[in-house]
Amino acid sequence: MRKYQNQILLGIIGALAIYIGLLLFADSQGRLETDGIIEQIQSFPLWLIVPLIFCQLMVIAFRFLEWHYYLGVIEARHRISVANSLIIFVASFTMVVSPGKAAELLKSVLLKIQTTEKASDDDEKGKAGVPVARSAPIVIAERVVDGIAVLLLMTATLIIAGDNLNLGTYAGIDYAVLSRTLIFSSTAIILTGLIVIQIKPLAYFFLNLLEKIPVLNRLHQPLTDFYESSREVFALHHVLLMSMVGVGVYISSAAGFVIVLYGFGLEITGQLILQALFIVGVSSAIGALSFVPNGAGVTEISNTGMLLALVAPIQPMVTLPLAAAAALIQGFFHKWFRVLAGLLVAFLFRNRLFGEDLEAELANADAEKDSVAISATA
Repeated sequence: MRKYQNQILLGIIGALAIYIGLLLFADSQGRLETDGIIEQIQSFPLWLIVPLIFCQLMVIAFRFLEWHYYLGVIEARHRISVANSLIIFVASFTMVVSPGKAAELLKSVLLKIQTTEKASDDDEKGKAGVPVARSAPIVIAERVVDGIAVLLLMTATLIIAGDNLNLGTYAGIDYAVLSRTLIFSSTAIILTGLIVIQIKPLAYFFLNLLEKIPVLNRLHQPLTDFYESSREVFALHHVLLMSMVGVGVYISSAAGFVIVLYGFGLEITGQLILQALFIVGVSSAIGALSFVPNGAGVTEISNTGMLLALVAPIQPMVTLPLAAAAALIQGFFHKWFRVLAGLLVAFLFRNRLFGEDLEAELANADAEKDSVAISATA
């Protein structure tokens, strides 16, 4: 457990270092007046914190719906209470700050422990919990459906807005080219993965070869469980349904961004809403692809640049300090609110989550790391 605690702590320290480094660099180059940012943040109406928190609670609700739905897909939902499922889910938000999200394997381990305890209370005495290899694909599925949701939103926004979106250029970045590149490349990657994982004969050809190789053959069963669970999780009807839920996630996030901009005096228009949808989609994709802990600094820089490129030409009151302040507030509620919520839940329910069986299960999970953890945390 200490290894995962260290990974999370390292991620938080790394994220703070990135923020401090960016501010110091920008200030030393004369590119950003940090005093101006602080003044802008201080002017933000405190009463808007309530609707911003509500938007993030909606995000958490939609994401939990994805998680709990997929527990049903792998036939684990009936083996865990909704309360314990929610506790594991929210506590796992702390794991997104670990380098490469490596600590998210802990989510599957906690699920195994809770389902083992549930089985011991039922008539199914001795029934083991949900194997890590079986639940690990859910972590990937959550990423995929979120990615599809972002692509759907970005595509719909570009079609609905047309030339009114006013994609511009800032700091040498052509956001029209950037958006097309993200949409086309991400779509190709996701579609290729979904198609390949459904070709069962090809997968079992390699699995059967693995079974015949000395030493490596012990990985055959965990990998087979992982693959079979992946095929179920990534069935087209599951992906399409949960992608619609994922749209709800990013609409809620975009609504929060609109509230932030409103707090800085911007007029809420249909165009601003479309711009917020587009900005949230692009910055989320960039943050996810950056592999920086929780997208620290990356999404804020992206949001600032896109506000200046897309919104400032239409609403001149959007200056560099205002855009940076809005990006920081959006970044906190979009990314760090859930981490704080996860830390709070993990602390309040630490005895339920981190029982005496945890170390043994973590040791077993580490033993399967080459076959499961690398795939599950990609």
